[in-house]
Amino acid sequence: MFKQSYETSQEPHIEISDCLGDLVIRGADEPRVSLRSRGQDDDADFRQEEENELTLSSRVDCTLTCPRGATVTIQAVHGNLKVKDVTGALNIGNVHGDVVLRHVGTSTLKQTHGDLNAYRIIGDLTVHNLSGDAKVRDVDGTLNMKQVGSDLKANGIVGGIAAEMVGADVLLGPPFSPGAVYRVQAGSDLRVRIPGDANLSISLRAGGHVRSRIPDLTLKEVDGAMSGVLGTGEATLEALVGGGVSLQLLDVNAGEGDNLSFDFVADLEGLGAQIEASITEAMAEMETRLHESLGRFDSEHIHSRVESVKEQALRAAQRAAERETERARLRAERAERRWQRVSGERAEAKPEPATEEERMRILRMVENGAITPEQAADLLAALEGR
Repeated sequence: MFKQSYETSQEPHIEISDCLGDLVIRGADEPRVSLRSRGQDDDADFRQEEENELTLSSRVDCTLTCPRGATVTIQAVHGNLKVKDVTGALNIGNVHGDVVLRHVGTSTLKQTHGDLNAYRIIGDLTVHNLSGDAKVRDVDGTLNMKQVGSDLKANGIVGGIAAEMVGADVLLGPPFSPGAVYRVQAGSDLRVRIPGDANLSISLRAGGHVRSRIPDLTLKEVDGAMSGVLGTGEATLEALVGGGVSLQLLDVNAGEGDNLSFDFVADLEGLGAQIEASITEAMAEMETRLHESLGRFDSEHIHSRVESVKEQALRAAQRAAERETERARLRAERAERRWQRVSGERAEAKPEPATEEERMRILRMVENGAITPEQAADLLAALEGR
């Protein structure tokens, strides 16, 4: 267990050259940068070059706590990356796992091999190359996506969108801000939720059908594109997609069915990462206290016993994380199906039975010891009652 802190101002700069495990960065009010890792002293090289210049290289999982106004540059993370409550600029190089950003400043990601979940970006968000899915919500500036390997879901993007290539489906929600341009290219389908009072100019080029359920919108073909105007047309929506396009009316008074679908699903998707980060921090704190207590003893038997207890606690925490993450995923899937029903994507259906894939997933959790048979029965009952 390694723990080290340096006093800084409220706006230090942190340079992270390499982290071979998972990296968690949290903003705090104290003018201090603190590192906790589960390795030994020589597993992390953490230095203060000047008062506000710090560097880090780590071979193990670690948690970094810094002032909220810190700026962070990350060259490479070989595991997952989570950053929360850091409002300075983030420059992120290569991440081999998933990325979770929550309440952060202007951010740039060069290469992410997993998924991206980004919420409450104070400024612009730029992603050059993302292999997995992207779920982005509440960006004060613009969202720039050079390449997304799978799906893109975006809602609350104030400054407009430039998504140059999305490999699969795109789902867009409001607002469509006056003067902003929302430009999307996708290999598959596009769904757009539009408020009834929107002022939007629309130009759509699609390989499939273009369907509109907006009462006041008339689409006409102009130079090979289906075009129309809502209100004064102050915002612009442009799309080039290989599949079909569906324009659907967003009822701002509909509550859960329309407005909360983005928030609910995105929050559940990020729950597993939050649980994992909390467990990492709790385990690091426990190890600190254990090592401080062991400093008063010199018994090999006591040390061995404590290490055994630590391993048992870690396994229990991991099982709890798996259980909560799986429950969150199942709830998110059910929420998405409910959203599809109320959004008009398909007719209202009777409750569906649990799928074979869902049953097998729950059985594997029982086999791995993540949940008990009784808890599995409860999960299956909840699925059947969706």
